[in-house]
Amino acid sequence: MAETGRRVDENLTADPGRERSLATFRELGEFGFIDKIARHGLADTSRVVCGIGDDCAVFEGKNDRVTLVTTDLMVEEVHFKIATTKAEHLGCKLLSVNLSDIAAMGGEPREAVVSLAVPGDIQVAFIEGIYSGLHTRAKEFDVNVVGGDTTASPGPLVMNLTLTGEMEKRQVCYRSGASPGDLLYVSGTLGDSLAGLKISRGEFSTCPEEDRRFLQGRHHDPTPRVALGQALAATGGVSAMMDLSDGLSSDLGHICGCSGVSAAVRSASIPVSDELVGLCEGDRKDAALMGLSGGEDYELLFTVAPEIRETVEALGDADGLPKVTWIGQIEEGSGEMFLESETGERSTPRPGRSHHFS
Repeated sequence: MAETGRRVDENLTADPGRERSLATFRELGEFGFIDKIARHGLADTSRVVCGIGDDCAVFEGKNDRVTLVTTDLMVEEVHFKIATTKAEHLGCKLLSVNLSDIAAMGGEPREAVVSLAVPGDIQVAFIEGIYSGLHTRAKEFDVNVVGGDTTASPGPLVMNLTLTGEMEKRQVCYRSGASPGDLLYVSGTLGDSLAGLKISRGEFSTCPEEDRRFLQGRHHDPTPRVALGQALAATGGVSAMMDLSDGLSSDLGHICGCSGVSAAVRSASIPVSDELVGLCEGDRKDAALMGLSGGEDYELLFTVAPEIRETVEALGDADGLPKVTWIGQIEEGSGEMFLESETGERSTPRPGRSHHFS
């Protein structure tokens, strides 16, 4: 009986009405599961502005403001390996991935609660290191860590953080507002985190030390674009926005699906770092492919109307904010994403990486 709930009894599959409910998580996937449970979540819709389906849930607040709530899990051997990750980096990243969700809505981060499931044989100093990194990142963004829970784990180290935020209701940036004719932008450079992950796994052994540190830093300690998200929201011209956690080729599909549109991305415009191009032996096309499919860059992907293009691009020139790059446009359609070559040829890219149930 040890496999109960994990394997499907052959006799049960004879009932076609139950087939869907008996699918494994590997078959269903993260987003398939979210689709199944989303419609059952709200008992009282009067308090909820936005529930399941965006970077944060949004609740009614006071004085025309709203409260944002987001949560993220990090699981050993799924999201990180203890042998190749510093404890302080884990703590920073645990908060950073949640800060990135707040940034994607344009909000101001507020309070956090943290829960850990800890194997009994793990060193106390390692857990203290996680909290040291967490508190360092919290101070950078004026986040109060106000509580949480700790329990034993019979297997991997599991960490969860829930973060609240707030902002003006009229400025919230959802995934669902993109329209045909809107311009598509991304912040920073893409593909660096994937390169850093590969280096941590022992690939690219000849990578120069300075480039190695940069790329691994982008993977282990990403910078959440909170200030940029707030600046974009303040323009009032962002039609849709989200952060890039699963890769451009996957995450853009969410904006297209939620907005009921399609998108075309110019492959030559995907921004990549000099370090990533060097890792790809000077081949910018290979670097752009990593930028297209790589996950965990935690940059912002957003759409704007053409008339505010200059305003948006000027933000990237402001002190302390990352550059923003125009990479394509939104078109009429029903959720498709196309990759456009320099000669105008179009193809459908593969979805980005998935670390769930694979």
